Amino acid sequence: MDAGLLFQNAKIKSREAELFGKEKMQRLADASTREEAMRILQEGGYPAGTDANEILASAEIEATEFFRSAAVSGYGLECFLVMNDYHNAKVAAKKVFFDSKSASHKPSGLLDVKIFEENLRKDDLGAFPAPMQEAFSEIKKVSASGALMPSAVDVLLDKAAFKDVHSRFSSAHPSVKEYFTRLSDFANLAVAYRSHRAGLSAPVMESMLVTEGEISRKDCKKLFELGVEEGAEKVSLSGVYKGALAALKEGTAAFETYCDNVLLAPIKKARFDMFSPAAVIGFYLGKLREIKNIRILFARINNGVSKDLIKVRLREQYV
Repeated sequence: MDAGLLFQNAKIKSREAELFGKEKMQRLADASTREEAMRILQEGGYPAGTDANEILASAEIEATEFFRSAAVSGYGLECFLVMNDYHNAKVAAKKVFFDSKSASHKPSGLLDVKIFEENLRKDDLGAFPAPMQEAFSEIKKVSASGALMPSAVDVLLDKAAFKDVHSRFSSAHPSVKEYFTRLSDFANLAVAYRSHRAGLSAPVMESMLVTEGEISRKDCKKLFELGVEEGAEKVSLSGVYKGALAALKEGTAAFETYCDNVLLAPIKKARFDMFSPAAVIGFYLGKLREIKNIRILFARINNGVSKDLIKVRLREQYV
């Protein structure tokens, strides 16, 4: 019995009431003006302010810091923070090599967000994990040849991220392994789908695949060659992956929403198991899903988008 985990799970349970339930989220979805939405946001426990983006960015930082404090060692919970590091690495690399400022950082993961750009400019890679160092070195090499594209930065660091996460599986809890295995499989389905639509070659598509999960490279190649409409009938995928292919037929928005919901579902199901880290993971992911939904709903109001059109983008909530 892990007393530390029991304590953190109890602490999490005391905070679950802070999360938006269906009623609060529905009220926000029905809001017709930005002022009404801001009032509902503040009634739901978010701080007062005039800039929703700033409020939500602060909430994401707070959620990440709380998760870091609750992430008991020995369960692989650091894998969730590792993904933030690789996102921040991509933002820094694009700024250094392309002077791009189009993407924003995520909250610091295991590494302080400030060190990425600074260390990359100084060519001081020692503070980064080995897979990230290798990716940065390859990015520099391709840049020196004059052939670097922003998409290559994404590919190299995405592959490194999953390599890093999978290297931590030996001590990870089954729920963590399941989450990141499915995440890597969904990433590979997206690669096959987008590569087919873009008319890329098979070798280029295969070079973009991340660490293999349950879906074989053979099946990814078949989906790439035939496209989702025909390929879905030619591969032996079942369960959540069959559902993912059906969602892809509807488009990338439906697919991304489906994947987020599938990833959260088993964590949500185990939220009352006090001997599992699921409650710690679930509260964190639930808060991030909540913030994502709120951003989507504010974007709907700001851009005058129909409520019906935005439904496909809304994620299922944790509570």
